[in-house]
Amino acid sequence: MRIIGYVRVSTNAQGDDGYGLAAQRDAMERWCEASGHELLTVTMDVVSGAKADLMHGRSVAIAAIENGVADVLLVRALDRATRDQLDAAELFKRAERYGWRLMDCNGADSGDPSQRLVADVRLAVAAEERRKIAERTREGLEAQRQQGRGRLIAPATQRRIQVLHTEGFGAKAIASRLTDEGVLTATGGDTWHYSTVRSALKRLGLTTKAVA
Repeated sequence: MRIIGYVRVSTNAQGDDGYGLAAQRDAMERWCEASGHELLTVTMDVVSGAKADLMHGRSVAIAAIENGVADVLLVRALDRATRDQLDAAELFKRAERYGWRLMDCNGADSGDPSQRLVADVRLAVAAEERRKIAERTREGLEAQRQQGRGRLIAPATQRRIQVLHTEGFGAKAIASRLTDEGVLTATGGDTWHYSTVRSALKRLGLTTKAVA
C-alpha cells in the first residue's frame, strides 16, 4: 500500500517520551518496512490533539490521499491523529466515504470492521486521559493559590515561554502560540492572553519584546 504518515506533538518541547516527532516517524518507517508498504511522505503538526481545526498537516495528508496520491493515513498511535471523540468519529466516516484507511503501528485499521470497537476504546481512553490531566492541573494550581503562592504557571510552560522569548516572540505572539499548541493556562483554560504572558515574562526577569 501507498502510505502517508502523520506525526503530531502538543508542544515543541515534547519529544523525550517516545512520542516526539522523530520517534513517531522512525516507528512508522520500521512498520512500513516490516509490512512491505511504501511510506511516501510524512506530514506534521505541533498542536493539541483536541484542536482538529488547527491540524493543517493532517488536512494536507488527507487531501493528498483523497486525490489518489496514497491509500492510507498512518500514525504512530491513534491519539496522534486526534484526541477528540467526535472528531475521531468524523475521521472514520470520512475514510469510509472516500475509500481510504486510517491505520496505526499498533494494529488499528479503519478498514477492518472488527477493529472499530478497539479504535473507539483507545480514543475514548486518550480523551479521558487529556481530561484528567486538565483536571489535575486545575486542582494543583488551585491548591497553590490557597497556600498563598499566587497564580503560578507550570515549570514546563515557563520554559516554553522562555524559549519563545529567546526566539524573538513578543508577549502577544507567545500567547497566540501557546493557545495554538493547546498549552493549559494557570487556571486550566486553553486560551492565553497578552497580559498573562507579559506578567509571566516580568516574573521570569525577561524584557517584554515588541516583536509580533
